[in-house]
Amino acid sequence: MVSSVTDLAPSRIRPVPERVGAAFRMLMQIRMLIAALTLLLLPREQLTVASFLIVLSIVVMSWLAGRAWQLIAPRMAEHPMLFGLDMWISCAAFIVSGSTSGPFFLCTVLTPCVAGLLYRWQGMLTVVGLQMVCYYTAYLLTLPDEAPVAFQAVFSQPLAYPLAGFAGVALRRLLDDYGAQEAARWHAEANAAAAEERARLAREMHDSLVKTLRGIALSAGTLPIWLAKDQDRAADEAKKIAEAAEIASREARVLLTELRDDGLTLPFGEVVGAQVERWAGEVALPVERRIDARIDLPQRARHEALAILGEALANVQRHSGAEHVQVGLYRDGPDVVLTVHDDGRGFDLPSPVELARGGHYGLIGLAERAARAGGAVTVTSAPGAGTTATLRIHVGNFVGESAERVVEVS
Repeated sequence: MVSSVTDLAPSRIRPVPERVGAAFRMLMQIRMLIAALTLLLLPREQLTVASFLIVLSIVVMSWLAGRAWQLIAPRMAEHPMLFGLDMWISCAAFIVSGSTSGPFFLCTVLTPCVAGLLYRWQGMLTVVGLQMVCYYTAYLLTLPDEAPVAFQAVFSQPLAYPLAGFAGVALRRLLDDYGAQEAARWHAEANAAAAEERARLAREMHDSLVKTLRGIALSAGTLPIWLAKDQDRAADEAKKIAEAAEIASREARVLLTELRDDGLTLPFGEVVGAQVERWAGEVALPVERRIDARIDLPQRARHEALAILGEALANVQRHSGAEHVQVGLYRDGPDVVLTVHDDGRGFDLPSPVELARGGHYGLIGLAERAARAGGAVTVTSAPGAGTTATLRIHVGNFVGESAERVVEVS
């Protein structure tokens, strides 16, 4: 089996939170619309080639910033002086139009708002100060000789810059508070799921391992009696004790594996990849994995989905006679889809009634687990065509604490 792992190259630039990036993209789209409307509001005498090129540059810059916010927003957050280019264009727009009181002013108001969103108070105040310096510089350069000082141009309009900056800071605070509440809810749900998982493991330990060990103890207690009465019977009992001890050892290994916290703390995609890798090593089958390690699931669905995956892989090992297995995990719109496909012998799918009548509850159990996870499982198979089990869970916009890489193994 050949394995390869492809990681996205780590960036030295710290990414901005997803919600902040969405707000940044929205502000850039609003600014692009304002810049486009500026052409309609410009007086005819100010509609020149220079003014058109300035508006076009603002539209293009805003479109690019909104389109590629994952690249641009973190760099703007890391390097505040990138706002200098924006301020220079604003100053040039005022000079070209010959006045700071006009449609071009609307294009400059969102700059402090974006600064408040990315830098909070200190960075926002710095950007607002520089923006006002650019504004008053353009005002002095465009002020006609012996013209009266306009209150609106000197006082009212510049006041819009700190107000927009405060709005950006308030928006960032709301987003941060919401993110903190989401993280607290996520961790509380993880802790609750961990407690529930440990209670489940305790029940399973009582129902499986403890009973097996109790049977071994009872058989071992009668072994001296059979040694004295019937050595052949004693040999059979000793063999049964050895087999029961092997079963107990296997049950203990399973329970110890499930006691690990990785299944609760790591993103679901990483847990799936690790589980498939362990299974592939145990059965020595070539497994092709296409698993998006960034995918996560709500805690309530994780255990059921992992149990379905384990049961599907166990069925492949026990019944399929496959030579190759494919496991996939990906997002399909609002759904997370987990698939297990093998190229084994396949079979004719009986109806649920026939399964229950024959005492075969495995597929019925998969459907019940999928329902508890908030999804549905489908199994398709035919003789000679292999088998595919597909689990689809609706998660909507759930993100969780995702990893930053994709694993593709074949």
